Amino acid sequence: MKLSDENRLLIWCARAGIPGDNPEDVASLLSLRIKWDELLNTAISQGIAPLVYRSLRDIPEKSLVPPDVMDSLKKAYHGNVARNMYLYSELERILTALNEKDIDVMALKGAALARTVYGDIGLRVMGDIDLLVKKECLPRVKEIMPALNYGAHRHSKPEEWYTANHFHLPPYVHNEKQIVVEIHWKVAQDSLGINVDKWWGSANETRLRDTRVLTPSPEDMILHLCVSMYHGNYNKAALRGLCDIAATVQYFSKEINRDRFHDIVSKCEIARPVYSLLFLVRKYFDGNNQLLPWLEAGHVDLKFSVILERIIFSTWNVSDSVFMRSLAAETNWEKAKMIFTGIFPSREKMSERYAVQSSSLKVYLYYAYRPFELLVNYGRSFLKMLCFRDSV
Repeated sequence: MKLSDENRLLIWCARAGIPGDNPEDVASLLSLRIKWDELLNTAISQGIAPLVYRSLRDIPEKSLVPPDVMDSLKKAYHGNVARNMYLYSELERILTALNEKDIDVMALKGAALARTVYGDIGLRVMGDIDLLVKKECLPRVKEIMPALNYGAHRHSKPEEWYTANHFHLPPYVHNEKQIVVEIHWKVAQDSLGINVDKWWGSANETRLRDTRVLTPSPEDMILHLCVSMYHGNYNKAALRGLCDIAATVQYFSKEINRDRFHDIVSKCEIARPVYSLLFLVRKYFDGNNQLLPWLEAGHVDLKFSVILERIIFSTWNVSDSVFMRSLAAETNWEKAKMIFTGIFPSREKMSERYAVQSSSLKVYLYYAYRPFELLVNYGRSFLKMLCFRDSV
């Protein structure tokens, strides 16, 4: 796929920390007619503005960057440093309270990446704090969080709904600070064949100042980042998702147990998107094949990788992931089943989506309305994906 000049420059900035020769000459990129407003907006919306600033700040050709753009990137970086210092301070307070009650806690995503994998808390934008605990510990966690001045988000569903239909408790919001904490007991809404219970035995222990915290093993962390990206909003922070995977593979390159990784991926239900995302990481972040030499061609569905690539770097609208997930299905029967259950989900999920009581007769009106809504909003993009897949 031919990338725009803006995306080529963003990718160069995002992978500047990867060892080896840069596949692009940054001077030649900066001399092009870069649409700087577009680049800046994409960097901010995709959550990689601090990475872009880090890269452009340290190059001899930085005078080619418009001063106002560099200033905006600088503000984004320093603002993120301040924000993440604030979040880590609160994380330490939460961990201390949970440790005092002998509750094992595993940090996920940004909380696990910013300090260690990125090595600079200002480089990784964090929206909230994601923590994993064992399901049997949830009752004690629910007692501790209110004592720390946290309450359930006022717009969230009842706790019973989350327990039955979701993979984390209702988001906890600090009563005075703009901090959201999600307490997980799983890592995806569907199990996907991922056995989270085994994560605890292979987790790494680290410390946040004097406070103990666990992080997933390198293999589990890479799998989780792929799952989070694939099940997230494909048009939002997709570049940051690729950066997370690339940075994690680089940081743990000497520790990754390749056989274990292949084993756990083979047992989950999304091996195709996992290997396809890793293929894109190798393509855009690993020009010298230093990070993923163990990624075998037989694992990768090239057609599916191309579809993911088009979604990440184009304007295909797949915010509703029903159609996207169906493309990863192995058989036509699985594909049809996923599309049907996506269009006509349970009454509880319809209630969540359309703010109507699941026991109300109005829910049936929304069942009739939903196919037309999906067709109008996503039908064109889905047809593009199907036609494109068949043509690759």
